[in-house]
Amino acid sequence: MKVIVFGSFNIDKVYSMPHLPEKGETLYCSGFEIHVGGKGLNQAISFAESGAEVYAAGKTGDDGSFLVDYLASRGVDTSAVDTSGTYTGHTIIEIDPDGQNQMILFGGANREITPALIDEVLAKHADADLLMMQYEISEVEYLAKKAHEMGIKTALNPSPLDEKLLTFPYDLIDIVILNEPEGKYLTGETEPGRIAEAMLEKNGGCVILTLGAAGSIYCDKNGTVSVPAFRADAVDTTGAGDTFTGYCIHALLSGKSPAEAMRTGAAASAVEVTRLGAAETIPGRAEVEAFLKANS
Repeated sequence: MKVIVFGSFNIDKVYSMPHLPEKGETLYCSGFEIHVGGKGLNQAISFAESGAEVYAAGKTGDDGSFLVDYLASRGVDTSAVDTSGTYTGHTIIEIDPDGQNQMILFGGANREITPALIDEVLAKHADADLLMMQYEISEVEYLAKKAHEMGIKTALNPSPLDEKLLTFPYDLIDIVILNEPEGKYLTGETEPGRIAEAMLEKNGGCVILTLGAAGSIYCDKNGTVSVPAFRADAVDTTGAGDTFTGYCIHALLSGKSPAEAMRTGAAASAVEVTRLGAAETIPGRAEVEAFLKANS
């Protein structure tokens, strides 16, 4: 399966905090690390580790060359990454002792995506089975429209939330995958089942709604399927959703049932959250399969 992940590449600056700061509060952190990140980068690695043939597309600056090198080291083709941007996007991540986090995101080169770059990438990869998108880059609507016109199956993770997502043309999207807060914002619904149904009314393909410790829901024209999460002693939840996304969607498009696909994604994210970091801690396929076997 050939997957294009057209998305963001970020430098993650991670601070270990005694607790997440409140408005106006100044805190010392107990640790600081730099990691590779960005939803595009994370999801590209997750798809690659799950067994897909993955091509990353997006933009970095000169300061982001190590991100491109890291993608290649994880089996992702980086020939479609444009490195002529200004500053590479970066994220400031604060993590408390329970593994919960809050983030500040600077778009940088991720917001310098142009229609011309999109046309160039899609022309070279018109045979792709899937285009995976998020909302951390510019020109996402153009990207979705172009892929839809070319007959490439599309998937969208509408994150981070933006007012423009309220009027996004979801009819261009075959698979929408989002978490509960995103679903509440985009639909106005509060009950998970209704969120999934309301999103399905917007896109008409299928919706995958992640609910954290409560599991996940799959919804299409045939109905709704729910799967519980695996229990995990979380150290850092950063990247859990991206890990779930790659493994779940690849499993779904490889012929697994929605329940099996969500269970695969849940296993991958359960392993990932037990380690500090995001992209670096996305598990390999053998480890996920071993986890599933041990928890069958």
